[in-house]
Amino acid sequence: MAYCTLSQIRAMEGMEEAYHYTDTAINEGIGFATSVIDEFTGTSWEYKAFDITVSGSNRRRISLEDPFDGRRILFPRTITTLTIDGVSQDTSVLALYPEGYLVSSEYDFGYDSPGNNIRIAGTAGITSVAPDDIAWAARTITRQYVIDLLSRVDDRAVLMTNELGTIRLAQPGTKQPTGLPQVDVVLNRRRQRGPAII
Repeated sequence: MAYCTLSQIRAMEGMEEAYHYTDTAINEGIGFATSVIDEFTGTSWEYKAFDITVSGSNRRRISLEDPFDGRRILFPRTITTLTIDGVSQDTSVLALYPEGYLVSSEYDFGYDSPGNNIRIAGTAGITSVAPDDIAWAARTITRQYVIDLLSRVDDRAVLMTNELGTIRLAQPGTKQPTGLPQVDVVLNRRRQRGPAII
């Protein structure tokens, strides 16, 4: 799922020319925008599927952490399957917490098994439909991504000189993920943070 569609991007100013701005480039931009938003804000703004493998905790509580980047999967909505050492477990006894962990009322997670032995699949996300400001941010990031593909300006350039003079180009700061000030305001405001300790 994504926070905007091809037709929405085509409706934006200057994006109607399929010759210059191909469907493939726009779809890449949509994927890029969705990824930037999810990574910076720390959660998904639509319900999305996840499938992770984690190590046991030998407790009745376990964190949902993405094994690739170690980030917590916040706002779990459903758990469709949970296996420990390949054995399917009852998911109806699980309580899901928005901070990104599960609590079982009947079994421990791990049984002293070493390594990544617990597989959890389900859905997570803060809302079922992206809020208007997140959808707007996705459209804006996508449009900029597609325009930048055809730009002859190096993405690390800080100055550009042409017949109009010298132009200073904006660069994103440490808390500015996109370099688009209005978009960065939205993403900073919507940023979610998981608990430091569970």
